[in-house]
Amino acid sequence: VMQRKLEGIKLRENFDSHNIEIFNPIDQPFNEDKQTLPTPIDIFNGDTKAVINSDIFIADLTNEDPGVMMELGIAIMSNTKIIIGINSDIRLKSANKYDIPSYSMNHYVLGGLLKHGYLVYSFDEAILLLKEKLNIK
Repeated sequence: VMQRKLEGIKLRENFDSHNIEIFNPIDQPFNEDKQTLPTPIDIFNGDTKAVINSDIFIADLTNEDPGVMMELGIAIMSNTKIIIGINSDIRLKSANKYDIPSYSMNHYVLGGLLKHGYLVYSFDEAILLLKEKLNIK
């Protein structure tokens, strides 16, 4: 939770002055009262609407979270203009340096990402790539 909140802060610091509206699912308001928490359908509808209406989609794919994978598929099928996947697992860059690779991404997910977007290895790298794609100095 803290990591996602920090990433939201970094995005706002870098892009608020460029009229880019940021949707960070972790920042969505909800009441702590267990009787009024959003239902799974509410969460699905809200996040799906946000993904479909986005021009830019950035996702942390490091742990291959099933919800994030669904959102990635929705972003691809919605023809999102810029899709950036982050995999910050340090084993990914060194996996092929060993006789038995120590880590790899699901190739279906990786293929979809590379066909429709970009893979980076850190959130800071994602910000730099996004600035490049948006011609922001």
